Amino acid sequence: MDALSENYDGEKLDAHVVILNNYLRIHHVVSYVELAKRVRKLTILISVPMEPDRDWDAEWMGLDVRIQKNWMFTKSWKHSKGFQERNFIHVPVDTVKQLKSLKPDIVFSYEMGFRTLLSGWFRRWNKKVPLVMVGNMSEGIEQERGFSRRLLRSFIRRVVDVCSYNGPSCKRYLKSIGLPDEKLFHIPYCIDPDVVFTGERSSRADVQQRKLLYCGSISPRKGVTEFASALRTWCNANPERQVVLQLAGAGELVEQMSEFGSANLKIQALGNLNQAELAAAYRDADIGVNPSFADEWGLTTVEALASGMPVLGCTYVHSIEAVIDEGVNGWTFESDDPTAILRAIESAMSLSGSDLDGMVQACRQSVQHITPQATAERFCDVVTKVLPESVDSATNRQFKK
Repeated sequence: MDALSENYDGEKLDAHVVILNNYLRIHHVVSYVELAKRVRKLTILISVPMEPDRDWDAEWMGLDVRIQKNWMFTKSWKHSKGFQERNFIHVPVDTVKQLKSLKPDIVFSYEMGFRTLLSGWFRRWNKKVPLVMVGNMSEGIEQERGFSRRLLRSFIRRVVDVCSYNGPSCKRYLKSIGLPDEKLFHIPYCIDPDVVFTGERSSRADVQQRKLLYCGSISPRKGVTEFASALRTWCNANPERQVVLQLAGAGELVEQMSEFGSANLKIQALGNLNQAELAAAYRDADIGVNPSFADEWGLTTVEALASGMPVLGCTYVHSIEAVIDEGVNGWTFESDDPTAILRAIESAMSLSGSDLDGMVQACRQSVQHITPQATAERFCDVVTKVLPESVDSATNRQFKK
């Protein structure tokens, strides 16, 4: 059955919603599918079908997706932590023309770049069409932006009606550039339910063996070498323990990662996994790992927790700050502090099998609210707030900030 044709029993908002994004990842798609069921019409404008560094094909699940005329530039992003990475900058030059043609009731534009700037130009001449900037960012990343981007964002904050934030770090950043609380609303990331293992987990009674799972790109930004180095140090100090570190993903450091193996530390490169394979990997591992130096969110944290697996993660990852409760559903560290990584590894590895089994429920409960349906409802809440005429008074939707 087409996901868009599945039943939705609630009231629909009388609004044509237009969303502008650079491209669609699966977590966007599953939440937009739910949003499409809740509004009269949903149209999605994207800059490219997929960015060049992504290893998966575009999948839109029957959504009305239109590709814009776009100029794309590549810029090297040099981070103060010592890594550098390619960034793709999109300038969807036909934004105003597309919006004029679509005649939306409300516009959601992702991020504080050219896309939202052009949407703001349309908004200037269409006063009755509210513009919402969808913010998916973190303080740590935004502090690395150059002067020109900071200047652009200072202007953009004046042309949008309201902004959304994906977590506490994003909210703090938006407030730091002058956006007041009354203009900030929470629209969280969601996860693809198909990558989550929802069954009963096997007992992890054998404390002498542990399997750790990292999911994501194998690149300098992700802190994988720093974590693997600390894990090898711990394994050398605990020769009676057998540890496997699985790497699900691809990247420039894949071959180098094998160098961190030792007599009791095995490094397994799994490559890119499909949805079913990823769910199986979450099922079979004991502890998730997310050591990234910079992530605007970090979906794999939530996927692991939803699968009943605690997470060892770096506090520079937005989702780690937002959802990890130390010792309850995971452990935290800073990836540029080897002592802190070792301390977190020791805390995780010292748990008995029964204690680790006892964390399953807490892990799942901590993220049970993060669903495609909940994210779609938050989009609808914003529509209700800034476009009240879209809702019949009998519907009586309660707006949640």
